[in-house]
Amino acid sequence: MLLILTSSGDVTADYLADILSRERVDFVRLDTDQLVQRVRISYEGFEPRIQLDDRWIAPGDVKSIWYRRPEPLCFEPPDDSPEARFALSEWSECLEGFFARVPPERWINHPTANFEASHKLEQLHLAQTLGFNVPDTLVTQDTELMRRFFAKHHGKVIIKPVSQGQVEESDGSAKSLIYTNLVREEDLLDLSDLERCPTFFQQFVPKESDVRITVVDREMHAVRLLAKEPDGTQRCDVRRNNMVDVLGEMVEIPPGIVTKIRGMMRRYRLRFGAIDMAIATGGEWWFFEINPNGQWAWLDMTTGTDIARSLLHAFSQSTAVV
Repeated sequence: MLLILTSSGDVTADYLADILSRERVDFVRLDTDQLVQRVRISYEGFEPRIQLDDRWIAPGDVKSIWYRRPEPLCFEPPDDSPEARFALSEWSECLEGFFARVPPERWINHPTANFEASHKLEQLHLAQTLGFNVPDTLVTQDTELMRRFFAKHHGKVIIKPVSQGQVEESDGSAKSLIYTNLVREEDLLDLSDLERCPTFFQQFVPKESDVRITVVDREMHAVRLLAKEPDGTQRCDVRRNNMVDVLGEMVEIPPGIVTKIRGMMRRYRLRFGAIDMAIATGGEWWFFEINPNGQWAWLDMTTGTDIARSLLHAFSQSTAVV
């Protein structure tokens, strides 16, 4: 049995669940934001079980877990009382006891592997160690260091978030998205805000195209993403304009890059990863980051990849094949 651990608003899970149903794959979807209303937990004779609707599930029944994007447990209607927080803590502890009995190699991906692979600065260090081309990077609150970095790269520097790419309201809704932007000469006139938090700067890489590489075990799906500015250059951040003008086409990954990607996946113990790279105007491939839980359904729907099929094959394996 496949267990999907996600939330009710996950459209990527919706997309794959439809395919799983058509393929008659035995799966159960656990939406964590609705879980406490639908699930019962039992721990008897040192054996945990969960009941979803009329079905009882033991850890040994689970051949694969697809760890998508679960949200915090909650009651419906919402309850923020001390008693409710205590109850949700008990829920979490009991569920973790159940999931701890499913071997890590059956997860795509295990949460500890996702956590280890989710730190952008560490990713860059590992990528450089593995031999990827990695842009020169500076994280600083020091205005003079930033000015020297800007001069070192002749004014060709970008700025982007080091953690998440959006500013959220207090209720968790997105207030604004933060894209990758070129730093302009006039931006250096007032750097007083730089002292408020560490800020991520990188050498600008002139791009022929961006590349999204989606890895599922031994299978890789690489798509060249083209989004041109009026002057014909590749857009600094292809995500602008909701990507409505982005053209995607399959591209072959050079053997040397394949080897480096496999090394990174093994180091992080990942079975799934979404890797952002770029092909420079000179033809070199540059590494930017890896998302261990990145979106992929849009690639299947718009570019002709078949990542869903790769996932179905991975789910059928009793152990990881990396």
